[in-house]
Amino acid sequence: MSRMMPVIKGRQSDQNGFVLPLTMILSLILLAFVFHALLVLTSDRKFYQHSYAQFQLQQIRECALIDFEHELEQRSLSGQGTLIYRNGTVAFNVTENKETVIIKFKVITDDRKEIDQITYSKKSGKPIKWSEQLNQ
Repeated sequence: MSRMMPVIKGRQSDQNGFVLPLTMILSLILLAFVFHALLVLTSDRKFYQHSYAQFQLQQIRECALIDFEHELEQRSLSGQGTLIYRNGTVAFNVTENKETVIIKFKVITDDRKEIDQITYSKKSGKPIKWSEQLNQ
């Protein structure tokens, strides 16, 4: 006795595996966009942290320069010392000769350090030479 296959009336589906590859391709594209967004976020975050740290160093450096000029005007700048600010500290060392005053100072924040040097003229009281990032 032979067995016959039942015949299904209507149209047969002739997709031959079309949906699975399309789903895989769309999923891969979606994952690529997600990874790209994560890389951009990480890069932006590192840039922001670096920029903020540089801003803090610059802010403390400018405060120290104002204090140095004020102390030089009053002739009360000691040989060495420390200035404490809200965002960090500045440790300085003063060297004097006949015409100039050289101040070498280290700006310290929570996560960064930088050594700078400034030379003032005794006659004018103004800076004549400036060097930043001597530690690099």
